Amino acid sequence: MIKVNKMKYRKKPIEIEAIKWNKYKDHSAVRHFRDSKGAGESLCKICNKKMYFHGWIKTLEGGHIVCPGDYIITGIKGEFYPCKPDIFEKTYEKLYTKEKK
Repeated sequence: MIKVNKMKYRKKPIEIEAIKWNKYKDHSAVRHFRDSKGAGESLCKICNKKMYFHGWIKTLEGGHIVCPGDYIITGIKGEFYPCKPDIFEKTYEKLYTKEKK
């Protein structure tokens, strides 16, 4: 058996921008999802809603389906990617800033 030294790491605190995506046109990077049948009547395997109500986003890793309620995060290089609400809420906390007048 090979002994491996394990290290613990913590994510560096960075501020991100994100919006909760609910429908087409909520975010300019999300396109309307088109399934192979064209009707969008099939159900999503993740959220069980009709695919017609979903979006599609191009990310650095390839394309991803966006479910209603997912967050669209702007990455540190200006890229966009979706994040499921439960993971988003465990990973990020809301920052409150005062509006400048």
